[in-house]
Amino acid sequence: MRRVAFSRLRLLLGMLTLLLATATSTFAAPAPSSPAKKVAFLPFETHAAKDLSYLTSGIRDMLASRLAAGAKIQVVPRATVDHALGGGKPSQPEQIRALGRQMGADYVVTGSLTAIGAGMSLDAKVYNLATNEPAQTFFATAASENDIITAIDQLTWDIGAKVFGAQRPGSAAAPVAANQQPAQPQYLSAHPERAFMGAGGRGASPFIRPLGSTGPFGFSKSQNFNMYLQAMDAGDVDGDGQDEVILADRNEVGIYKRDGKKLQKVGQVLLPVNHKIHYISVADLNHSGKAAIYVSAADEAEPHSYAFIWQGKDKVDYLFKDAKWYIRAMELPGEGMTLLGQHAAVSKPIMPGVFRLDLVKGALVKGAQVQLPDWVNVFDFSMADLEKNGSYDIVAIDQFDRLVVAKPSGSILWKSDDYFGGTNRYIGGRKAIGQKGDMDDTGDPEGRIYIPSRIVIADLNKDGVVDVLVNKNLSTSSRLFKNMKNYPSGEIHALTWNGIALTEIWRTRKIDGYIADYLLRPDKKEPTAELLVGLVLRQGDFDIFSSKKSTVLMYNLDFSEAEKAPKEEAE
Repeated sequence: MRRVAFSRLRLLLGMLTLLLATATSTFAAPAPSSPAKKVAFLPFETHAAKDLSYLTSGIRDMLASRLAAGAKIQVVPRATVDHALGGGKPSQPEQIRALGRQMGADYVVTGSLTAIGAGMSLDAKVYNLATNEPAQTFFATAASENDIITAIDQLTWDIGAKVFGAQRPGSAAAPVAANQQPAQPQYLSAHPERAFMGAGGRGASPFIRPLGSTGPFGFSKSQNFNMYLQAMDAGDVDGDGQDEVILADRNEVGIYKRDGKKLQKVGQVLLPVNHKIHYISVADLNHSGKAAIYVSAADEAEPHSYAFIWQGKDKVDYLFKDAKWYIRAMELPGEGMTLLGQHAAVSKPIMPGVFRLDLVKGALVKGAQVQLPDWVNVFDFSMADLEKNGSYDIVAIDQFDRLVVAKPSGSILWKSDDYFGGTNRYIGGRKAIGQKGDMDDTGDPEGRIYIPSRIVIADLNKDGVVDVLVNKNLSTSSRLFKNMKNYPSGEIHALTWNGIALTEIWRTRKIDGYIADYLLRPDKKEPTAELLVGLVLRQGDFDIFSSKKSTVLMYNLDFSEAEKAPKEEAE
């Protein structure tokens, strides 16, 4: 392996030499009178299951050298940067800015290389030390390691043009590698004999195909975020007719505007540090035109939940604060979006019984109970008329990560042999339930209740019958050891009811990283949808425990061919 890595490094350095020889033609440089800006390039981080340091080291130097030649910047020597770092690495913006000023730089560039399957993504941030504005973010993707040079080119062009005013000539459009192979389809079909050839590729789902705009992976990717993603949702929270994406860290809710693949942070709401977020919902329950954000949070003993209307930046109008309910807004058949809640017990983190909740004068009032099996908690389930007979079944993930279909009375119709779900989120878990104190990960696992991601109900193959979309985080150790939750990769599965069981329609290919949450966003007019997957990135075999890098993958789904596909007959 060391020999292979060394050979790749030599190849990369050879490419670097060739690129530096031609770098001056990359940009139409700014006017000679423009003063050269001093730019410090910090070491790039790696988010991958394998060692890619031989790449990140070269990428840092290549990006610096190409920008120096094309954008006429002055690069702070690498030795100066490494000496200033002193073996450490700043992670907060104020630390990065302070380090840059210490070196006399005008700008600081940080970045990371993320490996997702065979593909790679380059993310960079550029800090302008003359202002206190947030760093500008840039990213580029490569279908494989062989295409990393093209990705560096794209990153260089974007930074040079948007930050330093260097004009990219029309002839400098990114070339397509002659030997580049079509990306592998991101959807595997349960019926490969029906797969469509062409856009989807061999093995693509006969019902859902990635659209051509998704990029070299079969999906697009947002920039990386400095957070351990807990939950996500989307909705129109400012009343402008466009949905915002809501991302929750452990005790922070961030509001993001969409700009293509980029998510621009426009606001945030902080919770007390010991009120750990485990679920968020976005819903316009009073039909005001502005959706509220419902945050279910808890310390080690009891819930502390919030709901608010966002008013811009960090300003909110609270509907309620510090409510002693675990909460969730969800669609109930025949009722529409409804706020549900569940109490904590005296000696356990949760009490049986899920109730409809009403808001009366800033307080939550318990309404009618939802008929559910006793073992189902407020976060575990969705409701679906799987057989299209007018009655509703409960689709749930139990605490053993089994997918279950049951009647509201509790009778089990089916339970999966395979594992689904898989989560790091939990409530409870302190050694002595009921005592006060900050929650951490050292508590008694016997007191923990794990909170799975949502279960999405939708017609995913256009046959008039609703289907089930569910995540599957992959790990053997996490199912063998109750207190060891480490999920290095995951998948999204679409399932349909065949009369006796849920069976697979399609699934994504394996995604490197822990799937924290996901959303399906159907288009109201066209037979298409977008699947958003919130991902905590891997930094090593066990770094998922402490990783603070997350991203959002965006799959564009095309249902149009599903309408032409033959309907599957019940077996």
